[in-house]
Amino acid sequence: MDVFSAMHNRQSARAYLAKPVSRADVEDILRHAAMAPSAINVQPWEYVIVYGVEKDRLVRRLQKSHEERKVSCGPGTAAPLPAIFKSRSRKASQAMQPKVAELGMKFNQFVEEGSCSFYGAPIAIIVTIDRLFPKIRYLDAGLGVAYLLLAAQAKGLATCPIGLITAYAEDIADVLDISQDKEIILGIALGYADPQSPINQFKTERENLDNIRIWYE
Repeated sequence: MDVFSAMHNRQSARAYLAKPVSRADVEDILRHAAMAPSAINVQPWEYVIVYGVEKDRLVRRLQKSHEERKVSCGPGTAAPLPAIFKSRSRKASQAMQPKVAELGMKFNQFVEEGSCSFYGAPIAIIVTIDRLFPKIRYLDAGLGVAYLLLAAQAKGLATCPIGLITAYAEDIADVLDISQDKEIILGIALGYADPQSPINQFKTERENLDNIRIWYE
């Protein structure tokens, strides 16, 4: 699969088959993710791979914390979103809601509970970065995540980046014994997408180029 096909065909999967992913495939994906560029080659990312009984233990802890705290999904901004960003988010929700309804669930319930369970994917990847780095180095970690998502797509695997789990960072660090020197910045579900699930049968729109680029000539 060429890189352009991977970019256009990839979509976040929110239902997975009960089919194991080989350790060799995960290692190969991470090997490609490690090829991402970073400032002065510091490669600030680290990936914690969780599967099997350890993944089940993590999910139980996250679900318990969610029941207690009911953290809602949102943009995390201090100020209200400008209209253009609200519009993009609304369109995505409108495309997703009918599919969630087919599962007999409410939209927020599905997003929040699904995030805490990593949508039933066989593998959860926790992305961390050393706290000593300034926030700008999140960009490097983001580049690594982008490479990871495309590498998984090229191998026929599905992914879903999950930002909501950072609200439960203390729980994750406790379960997985992640050092306090590490900041948890993202979770990624990894596995084989269930093609029959309604929730995997939609694709969000992308903004027209006129709204995301400026030319100076």
